[in-house]
Amino acid sequence: MDLELLKTLVERLRIEAIGEPVWVESKGVYEYAEQNIDVVVTLKLIRAAQGIHAMDILGRHGLFVDLGAINRCVEDCVSEVYFLLENYPNQTNNVNKFVKHFFSKTIDGHLSSGEEPVSTNKVHNAMVRSLTGEEQDESTKASLTKAYATFSGYIHAGYSHIMQMYGGHPPRLSFNISGIPSQRQKDMHGEIVDEAYKSVLYAVAHAAGTFSLTELHRDATSSTEKFQ
Repeated sequence: MDLELLKTLVERLRIEAIGEPVWVESKGVYEYAEQNIDVVVTLKLIRAAQGIHAMDILGRHGLFVDLGAINRCVEDCVSEVYFLLENYPNQTNNVNKFVKHFFSKTIDGHLSSGEEPVSTNKVHNAMVRSLTGEEQDESTKASLTKAYATFSGYIHAGYSHIMQMYGGHPPRLSFNISGIPSQRQKDMHGEIVDEAYKSVLYAVAHAAGTFSLTELHRDATSSTEKFQ
């Protein structure tokens, strides 16, 4: 896993695909003037890449519940990228709906948005079609659904997920609030981070190719060849 490479590729995508945001004095924030698919896709990949960095730190410190919560966010971002780019540059009604909902969550209006989100099922279906080239692939869809449900428990503080924090060596058993010290557990969760890293790299390559960013697509694709 090369976190510096991931950061470089995502920043190149940002510069080449959507450029710089503008400073909005009245809000005291940076925003993008254009509200389109390119911006949504790029920002989702930026969030996913930052999530990989956070997962790596959390995993090395034994904070596996928080690692799992961020992994759900990273998986969502990757799924949404494939959903948004499925028919690019054309936009289905669901894609239009997703983009409108995304930009309705501004710093000055995030609590009052009336836009409805697109269902996760529709996002996953589009990702399956993009990855397999098939209208339906039950095996791939089942894998996505299972992973989504598993990591949702970390987001919503599920019972079994919290109980994973408990352990140690008798009689010193406790909830490991400051992190689980087991190296075996750290190595196991490191594999989760590696898989998430790969999925983001593939999504960056896919976005670069879809946006006709030839050199970036070549470089991102090259970085994934070692996984095959």
